[in-house]
Amino acid sequence: MRTHWGDCKVWTDYGLPMSTTSNEASKLFDASLTQSCGMYNEPSVGGIENSIKQMLASDPDFVMGHVLNNNLQLGGSEKPLHLNPELQAKITHLNSLKEKVQSITERERRHIDATNLFAQGRRYEAIQTWEDILIDYPTDMMAVRQAFLGMINMGLAQENKDILTRILPYYDVQTPGYSTVLGWQAFCLEENNLYDLAEKTARKSLELERCETYASHTLAHVYLMQGMHDKGIEFMLSTENDWNKCAFLACHNYWHVGLFHAEKGDFDSALEIFDTQVGVRTQKSKSDFNFTDASHLLYRLRLEGVNVGQRWSVLNETSDTYMFQHGIMFTEAHLFLKNACEEDKSVREKQLQSLKEYIKDSGTWDNKSIAKEVGIPLCEGILAFENGEYQRAVEILYPLRYNVIKIGGSNAQRDVFNQILINATLKSTDPKHHKLGRMLLSERQVAKMSDSWTERMMAKFVAEHG
Repeated sequence: MRTHWGDCKVWTDYGLPMSTTSNEASKLFDASLTQSCGMYNEPSVGGIENSIKQMLASDPDFVMGHVLNNNLQLGGSEKPLHLNPELQAKITHLNSLKEKVQSITERERRHIDATNLFAQGRRYEAIQTWEDILIDYPTDMMAVRQAFLGMINMGLAQENKDILTRILPYYDVQTPGYSTVLGWQAFCLEENNLYDLAEKTARKSLELERCETYASHTLAHVYLMQGMHDKGIEFMLSTENDWNKCAFLACHNYWHVGLFHAEKGDFDSALEIFDTQVGVRTQKSKSDFNFTDASHLLYRLRLEGVNVGQRWSVLNETSDTYMFQHGIMFTEAHLFLKNACEEDKSVREKQLQSLKEYIKDSGTWDNKSIAKEVGIPLCEGILAFENGEYQRAVEILYPLRYNVIKIGGSNAQRDVFNQILINATLKSTDPKHHKLGRMLLSERQVAKMSDSWTERMMAKFVAEHG
């Protein structure tokens, strides 16, 4: 990773002038943005938290500095602006810079507008604003980052691919962020089932920067979605020292390793990965993203009939942090997976009731409509499955199949909901559901060249239903 940062003149030469006159603030903005895009902490600047702190100290009215700082705290499980006093104060300060900073640029104003929309929960509009910025400034990595991650959270896989493909011709090996953009494009290609091109693009990214963690992460997806479990394990473990320093994605990459083992049927190895990496990192970080990995892995093992013991308790403190916030439905759904496994059944009922109250709020924001259209029915389907109401679970979950993408995340992450549906068809007493389950498994067999999970499920259908 690079450690040479651009001053004010460099940013102007890139065609991305900023209103700050502080060279130190400009350099630290470069360092902070680079770390946030690469999802790592750079030791030479004391990590991203320190570089942001020093950046804002160098220029307290640095517009793009405040844009970056605010956006690093958005897009997760925070409440929308009108329900979040702490966020209101930060956004009010950001907006004040429009009048206070006389030299503010048109691009900086547009970034403030996008950040406002995102904070208000109007995420589709925010993404559109960043996309519009990229039409005029295709090498604006702040806009690329926000559009890319925002679209993942909103389930806009094709749109994400198109944007990354559109801007890539404006990058070359001399352009800061080129290897990162390649890694992001590779992921978008994978999410659109273009596995060969995704692998080629990810490897090109890694040739330029071996520690480009999103590219390594993309290859894990490529191998998982094709049922290439042994190849995935070999690749991830052989490059472990390149990606495990990444503060944000390391836990997720270990989740991939655990998932490879689980799909192979090596449940002991999957549990070991949870015990030594995924669970530990979730408990330490209290990250909602890490929590979704941990909850997903334990629930997948539960579906296989594996006794996970008291491991759910490792996630208690983290789940308590995000319970009832209703920030994004992806996190909400994974909270429900955990709560559905609690002995105290009132926990799942409280979460579901809280969600139903949440959508009654008079405010208008995107996650509210997603919760109403997809999130609540998804949780009700999971609840029906856990209550042994398998026929009802199928009747709820099957119509949701092509809408679940709206909660965000990747194909691999959302596959747990497909597996719940297929398990429900197996256990339902309705013969039509048995036929449906076989058809869904046939679909998976065509999509994956080798899939141990599908083979195990097909054997169960044969054993139980002939």
